[in-house]
Amino acid sequence: MVDVERDIDMAGETKFRYIQRAGDEVRELVYDYKICNGCGICVYACPVNAIELGPVHDIAIGLEMPPVTIDHTKCAYCGICYAFCPFSAYEFYVNGEKVGKEDLPLSPVGFTEIDCEKCVDCTLCYRVCPEDAITREVKITRDAIQQKNEDVRGKVVIDREKCNLCGICAEFCQVFKMVEREPGPTNPMPYEDILLDESTCDYCVLCEDVCPEGAIKVDGGKRIEFRLEKLANISVDNERCSNCAYCEVVCPYDAIKTTKPMEGELFLYEPRMYRCDPVGCGACIKICQHNRVWYVSEDKGRVHFNEDHCIYCGACENACPYDLIGVRRESYYTKEKVSWEPWVESWHQALSRIIEKRRTTEPERKLYREEMGGIIAEEEIIVRKVDERVRAELEEKLRVVEALLKRPYYRRVIEKGNTEAFINGLRKELSEG
Repeated sequence: MVDVERDIDMAGETKFRYIQRAGDEVRELVYDYKICNGCGICVYACPVNAIELGPVHDIAIGLEMPPVTIDHTKCAYCGICYAFCPFSAYEFYVNGEKVGKEDLPLSPVGFTEIDCEKCVDCTLCYRVCPEDAITREVKITRDAIQQKNEDVRGKVVIDREKCNLCGICAEFCQVFKMVEREPGPTNPMPYEDILLDESTCDYCVLCEDVCPEGAIKVDGGKRIEFRLEKLANISVDNERCSNCAYCEVVCPYDAIKTTKPMEGELFLYEPRMYRCDPVGCGACIKICQHNRVWYVSEDKGRVHFNEDHCIYCGACENACPYDLIGVRRESYYTKEKVSWEPWVESWHQALSRIIEKRRTTEPERKLYREEMGGIIAEEEIIVRKVDERVRAELEEKLRVVEALLKRPYYRRVIEKGNTEAFINGLRKELSEG
């Protein structure tokens, strides 16, 4: 038994829930179309062709509909689409328990990890992440420290040559204000400047200890008796991470590394790029919501890309109305779970289809019938002879009707609406024949 439900969560987001009940086992496939960008990987991965790609270009420029549709009557509830979706648009449950991708026969290996020895717990990586997959848990701020200087006057000075705009000071003390900017493919920095507001400063000198670059000095300040330890904890949710590598590019301490799940090539068909309309269209920029690869090049006057952030999902290729974009996949990094050995071959086949951008071939449907002796064969011959006789009789009757319609009298009868006279004449001709 298969059911389809449409869930609306507390945030108002719509999700489609497909449920299969077989005996004591209940499998659920949940699809969040707000996360889906129409990359089509699940379409190629599906072993039963249960997933169809929608009008991705129209969706990119504003059409409100799911980028893919799922035929729940064909779905095998195998979890392949869930396993290979690079943006976690699917969830997969068995008997109410969410299945981890690492528990499936094959799972992608793309991930982002932090080197704790190098990380200084600054704000750059979590501020730049387009997926909010990086969190910064603050341990202590200046406001939480009760000790304050009284009647101390000083001056806070920032050495602009040393400052790398990491943002630690601003999240520790409200004296420092970061001027934010929108990170992009050509410049992933989330800040463009730092400002000072000393109206609330008591010149405690703790900001000197906070800065990892030694770029802050407090002239005339008085250090309070408080020992700063760890300011924050940085963590990565790899289920939400799109492996865009923005964090890796922006980190000044080489403390975070991203491994892409796929390798390949992103390219433009240059001879026909004159068709590109970045102002009226821009579908590639809009559809690339997870990795932010595309931008409008001022030099070229049309769209271009930064391949460092691309994982070759193919959404941009699907969204371009003029077929100007090409995505070639060369490999998909996965790990295999040995305990699934009897079923793993179908998963490897799905992997090959994703790389080749090829849908599965449905088996040819044939009707088989068991023959008992010569009885059925003899009956088939009789039926065939009957069919031939009936066809011959019908052809003869049609010839009589055609001959009757050629006579002027009967044509006038039909034109006047006297069908009874025509029918009587037809009966007479058939009986005489």
